[in-house]
Amino acid sequence: MRFRGLDLNLLVALDVLLEERNVTRAAERMHVGQSAMSAALARLRQHFEDDLLVASGRQMVPSALAATLQKPVKDVILQIGSLVETERQFIPARSTRQFTVEMPDHLQLVVLPMLMRQLSAEAPGVMIDVRPPSRDPSPSLATGELDLVLTPGIYADPEYACEVLATNQLVVLGCKDNTCLQEQPDLATVLSLRQVIVPFDRHRLGLLLEEQQMALYSGRNRTALIAPNFGCIPACLVKTQHIAILNRRLAEASLRSFALVMWEVPLAMPTLDDIIMYHPLRQNDGGHLWLRNQLKKAILIGGTNSAVTNAPRGP
Repeated sequence: MRFRGLDLNLLVALDVLLEERNVTRAAERMHVGQSAMSAALARLRQHFEDDLLVASGRQMVPSALAATLQKPVKDVILQIGSLVETERQFIPARSTRQFTVEMPDHLQLVVLPMLMRQLSAEAPGVMIDVRPPSRDPSPSLATGELDLVLTPGIYADPEYACEVLATNQLVVLGCKDNTCLQEQPDLATVLSLRQVIVPFDRHRLGLLLEEQQMALYSGRNRTALIAPNFGCIPACLVKTQHIAILNRRLAEASLRSFALVMWEVPLAMPTLDDIIMYHPLRQNDGGHLWLRNQLKKAILIGGTNSAVTNAPRGP
């Protein structure tokens, strides 16, 4: 189909060419021969009267015009894709749709078990592909490779739509045999104990927390372990004198599996949101809306907001 002299199929080729910046790789992605992709590039150059991709050493880089075209072309492709995939009415019980979701491990442990029960009952044909956090999910959201990104609110990207998934309260978690945790610990006690933590962005977190609040997140000579993820922290506290500062939902889930005790953080702390982030073009997609609601329902049921457990009852 042609629109104002341009074969619209060439927009797809342009999108891939500008992303790959390599004719061979672009051809592989589009499952066409290299000669066909070269011909497509030649037609695009003729239409735009611009080289679009120019050689720079062993690489190809976009021209000034191509750089200005890249985001609008990407948005058009995504919008067309969204239009083509739109179901007149999303019916969960009949759908066989696949959703790709990026989700940090502290949410996986709380959300996924309940989400799978909900889907098994309501949408047995739907598939969820859960991926671990990437350094920057924005390109995958832009291309449609990712449907949703679940992430702490401090990583919200203003270019994408965001909804609050959960508001987290922080608690102190430790072994029930820890002699310092037989009653609600005071601030001096918490600051005296070594901690199990995960790597975190001190700069971003520092924008939300005051100096004394930041000091709770371990400190010099107080870090016992920098764990690779939140999920392994509770098991690492068993039969130790160490503590961790975790969100309440994850801490409560761990109490069902490990001999641990949970107490209030003895310092006023701000709540920290987890959010659902997605491309604005997906906002009214029936399937997306349904999945976002299912995620909110899962975390509401799977992570309770009950009062902090009191002192342990003994071994």
